[in-house]
Formats: sequence, structure tokens, C-alpha cells
Amino acid sequence: MAFTPDQAEKLIMSAAGRGRLPHALLITGSPESGTYTLALRLAHEFTGASAEDISKLLHPMCRVIKPSSKLRTITIQAVREVEPFLAMRAEEGATKLVLVCEADRLSDDSANAFLKTLEEPPPQTLIILVTHLPERLLPTIRSRCIRLDLMEPMSCSVHLTPAQQKFLPAVQSAMAHMGSDVAALALRADFQTVLEHYREDITRRITSALKEESKAYSEGTDVRDWEARQKDVTSALIETEYLSTRVQMLELLQICFRQAVLLASHAVDVVPLIPELERVAQQSSIPDLLARIKAMDNLSRDLSFNVQETLALDARFTQIIGSNPYE
Repeated sequence: MAFTPDQAEKLIMSAAGRGRLPHALLITGSPESGTYTLALRLAHEFTGASAEDISKLLHPMCRVIKPSSKLRTITIQAVREVEPFLAMRAEEGATKLVLVCEADRLSDDSANAFLKTLEEPPPQTLIILVTHLPERLLPTIRSRCIRLDLMEPMSCSVHLTPAQQKFLPAVQSAMAHMGSDVAALALRADFQTVLEHYREDITRRITSALKEESKAYSEGTDVRDWEARQKDVTSALIETEYLSTRVQMLELLQICFRQAVLLASHAVDVVPLIPELERVAQQSSIPDLLARIKAMDNLSRDLSFNVQETLALDARFTQIIGSNPYE
């Protein structure tokens, strides 16, 4: 079940009031869903810290861990830097807070080091991990956190990412031919074409960043040996950005269908992202639209369980756009 930031905050504060505050929270969702807004509110509730954004969160009882360097990883050094803070004894009644931004960026070494903290949580400490890609975290890390999924916003003004903008014309064409299996296959093909374009771009950019970073190791270090050791890290970073792009493109479809449901329900103040949604809302029943949304949820589930991507897309896109949305 997904929550608004207000609902999530009430749940957490209610648990704290009953003495049932967990030692670690995993807050998932895009930044637009309010993940960092919620984290800042909790920082204020538990430590009194106030800040407009995470970069300005400075307080003696707070520490922030976030990606660094051109490769944008959370290094093991960043994790170890908070260990003295975690070992510090807080005043009676006080709570220490550690916030991990973009937790999916933990490297293998840093994730394993952080896991030790979660396995033996320090007293009077709340650890908050924020991520848009929880499936990229170690299962052992996820299992030691209480997870809160935040609802994606349904605002009239939708701000699209570059990947969503590139995919939008294909979505418009598919929506104009809703109910066609041919349109479903065409959309799946366009989906994979856009993804492949971004994979190539991501690979090029991260590989270039790795080469630049290797210059810092050029004196007194075997650069080739260093680059070889970074191979797994680079592959993981490429995969993380690729998965993030894939999530964004699926979210674009989710936005369109949720708007179609609102239009079919005669909700007021709904500005459709594309004109084709008016026609979809008029010609589709609400149960039909909800079935297509369920198919998207099932696709996301399939992909999170590492079902072969092409097979999952073939099966689910027929339900999402094609003639029969029902399983």
C-alpha cells in the first residue's frame, strides 16, 4: 500500500508515541512523491533540525550519506565516516538520525558495511534510506527496514523527464489505437528502442567518468589494475541508471491511464497530458482501464523479479494496450 507523505508521517509518529519506532525506515518513490520532504519532516520531528532541502540539513544529531564523485556512488568511506556518530551516546530522550540519499547507489562494499549497522542498530538511532529503486538494494538490507512506499503525485501539471519526453510520441500513437494488438506490439518495440538509446548513452557517460576518475590514480598506482577492479562497480551503475530510465517510462504510461480513469469518472480540474486520453476515457469502461493499470503493476512486479525483459514486455504490453486487458 502506498501513502502520501502526510499519512506516512502520521504512521511513523504514532509508532514513536507507542514506543514502537523502528530502527530503520526504507522510504521509496520518486522525489516528486515527497520522499525527501518526508525525510526532512522526520528529521525535524526527531532532532529539531530544519532545512529547505537535504543539502542544507545541518544539525549535531543528523548525518547525511549521499552519492559522490563522477560515478555517483556511495562509497565505503562515506559509510565509515558516520560510524563514530553512530557510536556516540545520545542524551536521554534524544534521537540520532542518519539519512541515506539514493540508497540504491550503495556500492557492494559500502552496502555490506552498512548492513552491519542494520544488523546491530545503535540505540536511540533512526536510519532512513530513500530510494526510487528499492529492488537494487541487497535483500538483506530491505529485510531489516520497515518499508514505506509513497504515492506518485497526480497533479495537473506533469513534469516529464527526458526519457519520458522521448517516449511520449509512441504513447500518443498507442493511445490513439487503444485495443489494437498491433499498436501494443508497436509500443513495445518503441519502448525497447528508447531504452536501448539510453543504455548506450548511460554506458558512454559512465565509462567516460570512470576514465576521468582513473587519472587521480595515475601516480603511484597501476591504473589498469584499478580500472579492472572498478569493472563490477561500473556495470552496476550502468544497470542502476538503465532501470531508473525504465521505471520512468513505465510511470509515463501509469500517469496516462490514471488520468484516463479520472476523466472517465468525470473528475474536475483534470488536464490530460495528451489529447488522446479524452477519447480513451470516452470509449473505455472504468473496469477496463483499471485492468490495464493492473497489467502495468504486474509488469513492474515481473521485472522486479528479474523475469526476462523481452518476454515480460511482450506479455504485458498486449494487456496494457491490446484487445484484452484481462488475464
